[in-house]
Amino acid sequence: MHESYETPALRQTFASLVKKAGGGAAVVMVIKEMTGRNMSEGTLTKIKSGDMRFDWELSFILEDVVGEYPIRAHLDARRQDACAKNDLQIVAEAALREIGEVPAAVLHGVATGDFEQLLKEGPEGMAALQDLLSRVKLVQGSADA
Repeated sequence: MHESYETPALRQTFASLVKKAGGGAAVVMVIKEMTGRNMSEGTLTKIKSGDMRFDWELSFILEDVVGEYPIRAHLDARRQDACAKNDLQIVAEAALREIGEVPAAVLHGVATGDFEQLLKEGPEGMAALQDLLSRVKLVQGSADA
């Protein structure tokens, strides 16, 4: 998973799972028993505080131990939201991402005289916009029919 998923709410959910599983010492023992992995309570504290990268495998094990699945439910809800998007929404979001990189490339080129970023990002942004416009025309054409 990517760091963008690692929110304070996710870490709080992890802390709640640790507590429901009997606290740090109990979790350390359970993890050792289930996986053979040695860890300290300090590792759990660092994960909860954000001083250590979120441990997805550990969080899924904790959900299994506790018998509650809030982290998986959150991830599943994100998947359902993404799957509910139609093609036009997906293409529009991609186009906005690509187009959004062009202004920074222009400013960089003007400020430094180095237009390499613009030569890369400009065509990508234009291609994404063309794709979006083509999709919009298809949608408009099928709506008119």
